[in-house]
Amino acid sequence: MLRRQQTNEVAAKLLPHLRSLYNFAVQLAGRGEAEDLVQATVLKAIEHWAELTPRQNIRAWLFIVLRNAWIDAQREQSRRVAAAGRDRTCTEPEPARGPEELAVEQQWALEIRRAVENLPEVYRFPVYLRDVEGLSYKEIAEILGCPIGTVMSRLARGRALLRAQLLGQLEDRGWGRNRKTGTEGHEL
Repeated sequence: MLRRQQTNEVAAKLLPHLRSLYNFAVQLAGRGEAEDLVQATVLKAIEHWAELTPRQNIRAWLFIVLRNAWIDAQREQSRRVAAAGRDRTCTEPEPARGPEELAVEQQWALEIRRAVENLPEVYRFPVYLRDVEGLSYKEIAEILGCPIGTVMSRLARGRALLRAQLLGQLEDRGWGRNRKTGTEGHEL
């Protein structure tokens, strides 16, 4: 266990990363579970702080701890559901948005967020970690536990899916080029 002074030092090193951890937790588990997931991550990080080497990237390490905490939570939930004899899909929480958030967020930011959330998990995580959190390919590969080439291909595919989804939404609203007639729609 860490002494009080060590705990304060660890907390000072963790604090700058809490917002990023929370945002990633929302991507993994939804808003309803994100705070609990970050709290579990911080506790595990403090508990295993001695395992962190001076050369390791603290931010990437924290994302790995968070991902592992999420996986542990998913496994535990799976066990509980199996023990109760219920179907697992009925118990998964839906990401919820509060009305105050909807009022504050701009429409396009909301559309982009929804489009990212609709990406399959295998593409959503690399897109989020690279384009929102700004992590390197190497850091993402460490976090996801896969080769850098896999990260790059998933990122390219995820971005292509995201682009197609957003362009489709624009066209559905009459903005941009109409696929059927080839004519321009409304201006932005």
